[in-house]
Amino acid sequence: MAKKKKYTLDEVNALRIAYGDPLQKREIVSALFIPFLIAAVFTFSLFYYWWLSVIAGGIAMFYAYAKILPQDTRRSYEITAFRERNKFVNNITQMLTNEERTVLDCLKVVTERAQGEFKDDLLMLQASIMEANNKEKQTAFQVISDKYKGDVIFDLFIEQLATATIEGRFSIDTLKDIKSYHNEVKKRQDDFLQKKKKEAFHFKFIIGIGLVLIMAITFSFGWEQFIGVYARSLIGWITSSLYLVLITGYFLSFRKHYIDDDIMEVKV
Repeated sequence: MAKKKKYTLDEVNALRIAYGDPLQKREIVSALFIPFLIAAVFTFSLFYYWWLSVIAGGIAMFYAYAKILPQDTRRSYEITAFRERNKFVNNITQMLTNEERTVLDCLKVVTERAQGEFKDDLLMLQASIMEANNKEKQTAFQVISDKYKGDVIFDLFIEQLATATIEGRFSIDTLKDIKSYHNEVKKRQDDFLQKKKKEAFHFKFIIGIGLVLIMAITFSFGWEQFIGVYARSLIGWITSSLYLVLITGYFLSFRKHYIDDDIMEVKV
């Protein structure tokens, strides 16, 4: 599925359905309410105006709907799709070590083990190459190759399978080499995702510490004095606004880096 800058809720749901269950109402509510709550609490703790908190929460909710939910869903879709392709590459290679098996025989077996959208792709591939001429077989393999063209190593693997199907010859050593490359990319992706999880934890920790410090300062001054002397004063407005701008900038920078999925574009 091609990448897009914007997704409708139906398109986000389609990404979920490709490898799992559709979005549930409670998931959507949670994905929108949590950003609203965080932004509202932060804003209220600085300015103590409920209407300003609602505005800030509304902006955060809209951003979550327009950006966070689609980005996270697409990222999960791409990770799962890659896992399916990696499993396919490993299973096919293992089965083709038996010289008595044909590519079509192997396809039938591994398709039963596949899941979601990729399983549908394999079923379509099988149907297209059965009793087809060489040109039709080449076209069938090209369809699946084009769909996952971002995964260059997988593309090479499909090319080898196409050659084996059409010409009846292939090098098992070449397939094993391609499999090793794909497994290496999977390992890099696993390390990459683990690193992102740690970065997400650190971000949440820093934001939490910031809120705790605001509360500590409030209680040290006293609630009424904090509101009267600082929160609703000109200096308070300027200082708190700058702080919110910095926090927002930090969050946007974090999100941009967090959803940066260049490593998902699998290259040799």
